[in-house]
Amino acid sequence: MTPVPLRDVMAREYVGVGEGEDLRETVRLLRENEADAAVVLDGDEPVGLLSARDVLDHVAAGDVDDVTVGDAMADPPVTLRPEATLADAASAIRRTGSDYLLVADGTGLLGVVGVRDVTTASRATVETAPDTAASAVENGPPDDRRGAESQEFSAQSVCEVCGGLAESLANVNGQLVCADCHQY
Repeated sequence: MTPVPLRDVMAREYVGVGEGEDLRETVRLLRENEADAAVVLDGDEPVGLLSARDVLDHVAAGDVDDVTVGDAMADPPVTLRPEATLADAASAIRRTGSDYLLVADGTGLLGVVGVRDVTTASRATVETAPDTAASAVENGPPDDRRGAESQEFSAQSVCEVCGGLAESLANVNGQLVCADCHQY
């Protein structure tokens, strides 16, 4: 299977806002653009990320008046280069617990990759890959020189509602969902 680079998966258009922007106005902007998150920028430099989860934390606390994006944002997510692969992205998401990654090169921010993008692209890649099980039986196991690290598997699964990674999923109405989505 050919590794898929992030440049083929990333969203090149993203919502960018400043730290001083009003939280309510930013939520309106996210809804208008049908986006789940905004990259918080200081000029061209990413300084944070505002996700729906960050906004909900303030809504749940009843704290939305006079709140700025800078008050609600999280640290900027991991940044990977455009030639990094889906496997690199999945590893970074698993390691950091973030739902988003930034894609940048030496010239600046190129795009954003969400956990949903990674899972959708990974699923499409697996579905279109040739069936290697039959050839493995006929020809013996593949010669894997990548080492033991490539043989590790994640204990996390992807929620079919939010696309997030979770330790366990429950079957709810035919969908595998995480505990957070199961509450709704």
